[in-house]
Amino acid sequence: MSDFRLAQNQAHPTKTNTLTLGIVVLLIGIVSLQIWLLTASLNTVLGGDSAIAWPTFYASLLLFLGGVGLLRFLPQPLRVPIVVVKEEAFPQAKLAWRTLIISFVSLALAFAVWFMWSAITVKLNDSGFHLNKGQLFWLTATPVILGSVLRIPYGLIVSRFGSRRSYAFVTLIMIIPCVGTGIAVQNPQTSYWVLLFWSAVTGIAGANFATSMAAVTLWFPKKMQGTALGINGLGNLGVTLAQFSVPVVIGFAVYGAFSGAPLVMTLKSGATKSVYLQNAAFIWIPVILLCSAAIWFGTKDFPMEPKTLASQLNVGRDKHTWILSYLYFLTFGCFVAMGASLPLIIKEVFIKAPGGAPNPLAYAPWAPLIATIMRPIGGWAADKLGAGRITAIAIGVMALGGFSLSQFLRPTDFPMFFAVIMMICAAAGLGNGSVFKIIPTVNPKDAGAVIGVVSCLGAFGGFFPPLLLGWCLEHLGTPAWAYVIMALFAMSCFVLNWWFYWRKISPTRC
Repeated sequence: MSDFRLAQNQAHPTKTNTLTLGIVVLLIGIVSLQIWLLTASLNTVLGGDSAIAWPTFYASLLLFLGGVGLLRFLPQPLRVPIVVVKEEAFPQAKLAWRTLIISFVSLALAFAVWFMWSAITVKLNDSGFHLNKGQLFWLTATPVILGSVLRIPYGLIVSRFGSRRSYAFVTLIMIIPCVGTGIAVQNPQTSYWVLLFWSAVTGIAGANFATSMAAVTLWFPKKMQGTALGINGLGNLGVTLAQFSVPVVIGFAVYGAFSGAPLVMTLKSGATKSVYLQNAAFIWIPVILLCSAAIWFGTKDFPMEPKTLASQLNVGRDKHTWILSYLYFLTFGCFVAMGASLPLIIKEVFIKAPGGAPNPLAYAPWAPLIATIMRPIGGWAADKLGAGRITAIAIGVMALGGFSLSQFLRPTDFPMFFAVIMMICAAAGLGNGSVFKIIPTVNPKDAGAVIGVVSCLGAFGGFFPPLLLGWCLEHLGTPAWAYVIMALFAMSCFVLNWWFYWRKISPTRC
C-alpha cells in the first residue's frame, strides 16, 4: 500500500469527506467544461468552420482522462470484507449446454424475423411502393414497440408455465408475422397503414429474447451465468443473418410456384429485374417449425415451484431493476438502432459520396455482427474482471464514438464514419454482455422477471434513435445532433454505472 493511501485510510473521517467533496466538485467542473467545449465547437462547425473540431476533441479527451485520474484519489473503504465463494453444484451440465445451444439457434431465428423489415424497407420504393423518408424510418422502428412491451410478460411466463412450454409457444407464433408480411409486400398497392400494422406485429419476435434469457439463466450456476448469457446473446447474429440473406432470397422463387408473383424493381442504371420481396418473410417459416420442435423435444422445464405473475412484478420496487434498464437502454438500444436504421442512414447521408452511395446492405450487416460477437466476450470478461468495470469501459467508448460520429458526415467521410460505427457497436456488444451479468448478481431470486423488465425497457432504446435520426435528417439535413444527444446520454450512464457497480465502496459492486 502506498504512503498516500495509508495516510488517507488513517485520516479523520472529516478530512476524507472534505477530500471526496473536493474531487466531486472538480469532476462536475470538468464535465461542465466538456459540455461547453462541445457546444462551442458544434456551433462553429455548423457555421462552416471545421478547423476547431479536432483541437476541441483532444482538449475534451484530456479533460476526460484527467477526471478518470482524479477517481484514484477517492477514499477507499476502511475495511474490505473477504467473501468466501462456495463452489456451486452443476449436476445437469449436459442438459444445460444442450438447452443453451437450442436457445441460441432459436434466438438467432427470432432476431432474423424481428429485423427483416430493416432489409425490406430499403427495397420498397424501388419495387413500386411510394413512401417518404419518415414512413420508411417508422417501418424500421415500429417492430421494436411490440417487441419491447411484450418482453415483460415473455420473461415472466417462464417462471409461471415452464421454460420448455413457454419458449416453444413464443417461437411457434412467429409464423403469424411472417405470413402476414409476405402477403402484404407482394402488392405495391398495399397501403402504408397495412405495412405498418405487419411491421408492428413482427415485434413479437423481438420479445423472444426475454424468454430465451430467462430459460438459460435457470440452468447455469451464478459463476457461469455471464458466459452462458453472453453465448446465448450470440442469437443477435439473426440481425446480420436477415440483412445478408434477404437480398439473396428475394432474387428468385424460393418455393417455386408457391412463392407468388414477383414485383418489378428498378435499378440505379434504369434497368429492371424481378424480385420476390415476400421471400424476406416466407423464408423463415420452415425454420420456425424446426426450432419449435427442437425446443419441445430437446429441452425440459426447469424443476421449480411455479410463481404467479403478480408476485414477480415486485421486481419493479427494486431500484436496480430501473438502473439496469437505463444502462441497457443505451447498450442494447444502440445495437438495435444501428441494425435497423444504418441501411437508411447510409443511403440518405452518403448519397453524394464519390462513386455514389455505398450499398447499404453490403455494409449494414457488419455493425450488428461485431456487436453480437462482442456480447459473449463481454459476459466472459465480466465473470473474470468484474461487470462494473467492463460496463464502464463499454459505455466510455460509446460516448467517445457518439461525439466523433458528428464529425464524419461529409460525403467523403464514409470510411471514417463506418469505422466509428463499428467501434460503437463493438462497445455496445461488450456492454450487453456485462450488464446481463449484473442482473443475477444483484437479484438472483427473480432474475427472470428482472430480465423481462430490463430487456423490455432496453429494447425501447432501439425505437427512439431511428426516429430521432429521421427527424434530424428531415428537419436539419444532418443526423449530427442525434449522435451528440446519444453521446450525452452515454455519459449519464457512465456516472450511474460507476456509482452503483464499479465504485469500490458500493455495496452492489460487481
